[in-house]
Amino acid sequence: MKRLITLLLCGLMMLAGCASQPTTTPDPVAKMTPGTYTSVGTGFKGDITVDVTVTEDAITEIKVVDAHETYGIGEAAMPVMIEHMLEYQTYSVDLVSGATVTSAGFRTAVKDALTQAGADMSKFGANPVKGDKTEETIDCDIVVVGAGGSGMMAAYYAAKEGFNVVIIEKTPLVGGASAMAGGSMLGTDSDWQDELGYEDSVEALKERLMAQGHYQNDEATVDLYMSFLAANFNWIVAEDGGAMPYKKTGTGSTFSMDGSGTGVMQTLKGKMLDAGATLYTSTKAEELIVEDGAVVGVKASGEKVNYTINADAVILATGGYGHNRDIVPEEYLTLYRYSGHSGHDGDALTMIEAVDGATRNIPWVNRAVHSMILPSGAPQYTNMGYVVFNKMSGILINQDGERIGAEVGNDWALLAAMAENERHYLLMDQENYDAFNSGMSGRGIFNADDPAKWTAEDYTGQPFYKKGNTLEELAAKIDVPAEAMQATIDKFNATVNSGATVDEYGRPLNTTIAEDGPYYALEMSVRYSTSLGGICINDNMQVLNTAGEAVKGLYAAGEVVGGAQGDLYLPSSTFTWAMTSGVQAGKVVTADLSK
Repeated sequence: MKRLITLLLCGLMMLAGCASQPTTTPDPVAKMTPGTYTSVGTGFKGDITVDVTVTEDAITEIKVVDAHETYGIGEAAMPVMIEHMLEYQTYSVDLVSGATVTSAGFRTAVKDALTQAGADMSKFGANPVKGDKTEETIDCDIVVVGAGGSGMMAAYYAAKEGFNVVIIEKTPLVGGASAMAGGSMLGTDSDWQDELGYEDSVEALKERLMAQGHYQNDEATVDLYMSFLAANFNWIVAEDGGAMPYKKTGTGSTFSMDGSGTGVMQTLKGKMLDAGATLYTSTKAEELIVEDGAVVGVKASGEKVNYTINADAVILATGGYGHNRDIVPEEYLTLYRYSGHSGHDGDALTMIEAVDGATRNIPWVNRAVHSMILPSGAPQYTNMGYVVFNKMSGILINQDGERIGAEVGNDWALLAAMAENERHYLLMDQENYDAFNSGMSGRGIFNADDPAKWTAEDYTGQPFYKKGNTLEELAAKIDVPAEAMQATIDKFNATVNSGATVDEYGRPLNTTIAEDGPYYALEMSVRYSTSLGGICINDNMQVLNTAGEAVKGLYAAGEVVGGAQGDLYLPSSTFTWAMTSGVQAGKVVTADLSK
């Protein structure tokens, strides 16, 4: 009996000894409270409201309840992010290039909803865990790198001609910078211009291009542009050609279609795919495949697959380098905000090093006036509203209440004038305010009800858009001398009332500024976006090396090409260059491969 008690005591002591050892079992992940949680983030154009539904240990559904992001860009980015968040069970997925502001706002909203649910952020905020990539080889006739306007147009033309075309795009979205443009094309010397009786010529357009760029353009590239513009425009709009639904209306200077640049790109994408081209998104070209000095394909990296794409011809259409802070001049980074595509990092400039590719006019980047700041902090062109505004009586003033007379001059003159001042405001009466906002909201830049919110007394964010029931009240809000503002208005109105058709600055005069309020002021700024330099090409759209020789199998189109513009671009000419040079690349490549 004593031996049995001794054994029991020893056993208890052993158990006690085991219990005193430290545990190695990890703490369980905190459980969420099941339900649906609503949160709001700031997108490119305003608030993004989401509903996030969770169980104790999983995100089961994410819905966009309310958002007004750009069609084809921010609007298209959110479904991509939802797919990735549900797949990887984390809000911390990659932002969508080309829609980074929308993506960041959306991600913030989902994070907040998960926080409300009590999510353990070590799990639901962790970077996605992705498996090893597989390897795949693709053989085709033509591979196009970049699915913007030029790339998709080149792929569309070649696919319609019966060639096996693969087009790769490093972002999840198509369109590139072209999706962010107004979408109007110059129709110089086209059949449509002839039918409308509009007098223009490629000689006159060349002079406008060269003058706007201060004759810094590469004249051979401009001559190439002029040589194919009319024919390729005709193909783009012809029913038996590209059949793009542009409208043969207006004066005939430029032609547009519904949906601005985003609408053009979505339509082009559909037509390109219908023609038989194969599109790979979220697939970045990493390097050219070169054999005996000729380019015979590209290596590319997708989300889950590494591709070797063998092709008889490669067309580079990767866009510009405006997003690459190592290329853009330091003064631009300091003075201006970037309004271009977030995927424009100059990828092709690195790729062509393998063939000693030549470039010109780097790092020139276009600066643009008529810019407001959206709630996200991103700059936004206001051309649609500005055009209406300038036909009425709105004026541009500085911090001293004095008019900046170059408001209707060329962009270079206005850039110089704005550089001499600290602040710049569009000064509007009620009629001008309504017209400006109608022009902007009518093209989907912002919503019709946004200006009332932005000009409310309690609004403190961007844009800096202020309302005063009297001129004195507005002057106080924007810290501008009321007497000087009144004198500026009086001088403008006196010129209109004198019967003059234009003022001292050459502005056409139509109406006076109202004598009674309310009055409005919208702060304006300068932005930078489009690259003006890039790859050198010959008349056959072939990439040249530094010896001036054509690289066999390698072509380029769109913004990636340097020289079509000088140190400032002509409105509508860059979008037209993208579309028509894309057609031209498709033409010459298919012709070369048919020999």
